[in-house]
Amino acid sequence: MSITMQKGGLFTATFMTNGERFRAGGFTSEEAAQIWELQSRSNLKEGKPVTYPNAASSAVNKAQDLTLSHWLDKTYRVFWADASDPEKARHKMAELNAYFGSKRNINDITTEVIDVFISSLKSKGNANSTINRKLATLSKTLKYADECVQLRHAPKVHRQKEPLGRIRYVTPEEETQIMDTLDQWNLKDLKDSITVLIDTGLRRSELGRLTKQDVSQGMLSVWQAKNSTPRSVPMTARVKEVIERRMATAEQSKLFPKKAETLSHNWDRIRYHLKLDDVVLHSFRHTTASRLVQRGVSLATVQQWMGHKTIQMTLRYSHLSPKNLSDAVACLEA
Repeated sequence: MSITMQKGGLFTATFMTNGERFRAGGFTSEEAAQIWELQSRSNLKEGKPVTYPNAASSAVNKAQDLTLSHWLDKTYRVFWADASDPEKARHKMAELNAYFGSKRNINDITTEVIDVFISSLKSKGNANSTINRKLATLSKTLKYADECVQLRHAPKVHRQKEPLGRIRYVTPEEETQIMDTLDQWNLKDLKDSITVLIDTGLRRSELGRLTKQDVSQGMLSVWQAKNSTPRSVPMTARVKEVIERRMATAEQSKLFPKKAETLSHNWDRIRYHLKLDDVVLHSFRHTTASRLVQRGVSLATVQQWMGHKTIQMTLRYSHLSPKNLSDAVACLEA
């Protein structure tokens, strides 16, 4: 239990139960705040909702706009506007506004309400990974609003379990097939792009931001990365050939087409033609990491190369290195 005095001599009551926080303010006495807390705890035990006195409800940051749309927009401006793909955030924001209602008071978005939202997404066929991306947007918004204005309660967001799934990477044989087709179709930009993606592990958005100034001493510098940590990636001989050629002919500072839609559209034509439906542009990043591991590069080095924030991201590729297992079975047979 926590009873605190606000400005003006009013009291606020705050308590936690099962990891969820409840808060109400505007009580004229400490005793009134205590009574509200005791009644609220009793309601929760009986499966009833917590009720908020009108005075208490209106007293919580009267001057603040507590609508969901307001806090989604504020969160976007602070955290997502400068991200590598802000449109993804905007899309999720629009879906949250459509489901909950843009004028919904964020204090009314409880754990139970969020669980119903999850059930709704599952009924539409959303995968757990997709659901978690949407929950992350909602959770970040609620957390930021709470940091700024202290919500009445902090709901739990039940993230869904995600299977590891198969990491789709491109085999050398598939790569040869892809490059031959790109030559036949005269898709030079796409061939150059895929060559660099396969040999560097850059994300599509990172490729689109490469400039002449990012090339130095056989390295490509990535300044605006997904995890906000800059890194440099060495160039293979064929990447060096592509980069030097494009630097010599590029009219602007940008080395590759920035429009991701154009790159994706042309790649979709190729992958469907070659019946590589499950190979998306991000698969080429998986290809880089997979080949490094398969060819004996340490996981620590792979983590640094790929710019993974945690080693857990890199460990997804660890099973692709058979050498450790071969050494282990040799010990058993000794």
